[in-house]
Amino acid sequence: MNVFLGGIAARRIASWLIIAGVVLHGPGMLPGCAAGESDKQVVHLYFADAKRPVLIAEARMMVNPGEPTAFSRQLVVELINGSARGNLATMPKETRLRSFFLLGDGTAVVDFSADLRENHPGSCRLEQLTLFSIVNSLILNVPEVDQVKILIDGAEVPTLAGHLPLPFPLTADMLLTR
Repeated sequence: MNVFLGGIAARRIASWLIIAGVVLHGPGMLPGCAAGESDKQVVHLYFADAKRPVLIAEARMMVNPGEPTAFSRQLVVELINGSARGNLATMPKETRLRSFFLLGDGTAVVDFSADLRENHPGSCRLEQLTLFSIVNSLILNVPEVDQVKILIDGAEVPTLAGHLPLPFPLTADMLLTR
């Protein structure tokens, strides 16, 4: 596939996009298109399946504020709030998001309250589901996020529940997803 488009091809594509009604310069520029409507997007949050020890993608419509850090925070809060479709939460209800920031290399640093660790039910599989619920939900919905570093109360921890090492950032794992 040729990445570079010559001037004529680029103009044709731009014309087609304008004719098709795609807003190139921001929301609310076409007649009948209210500002903010185009800021909504479908995201896939990953929760535990109630019948099998796997993650299930749950589609939701969310407002994307256009800033990756703010959007990522919203995604994590929605994960903490739990499923809207009967899937199992992967984090204890008491868990709080303490802070979130995005490094220039694409590493999302997510700092949770100690409740995530202290109230976690344990087991290797449940620990995997918790971690990759967070990691997959961020990486697969926020293009600027390439990997995720988990902190508890502002500090690195060796593991969440004694099974999976957390000294390095994690990348998405779709093997747990059905």
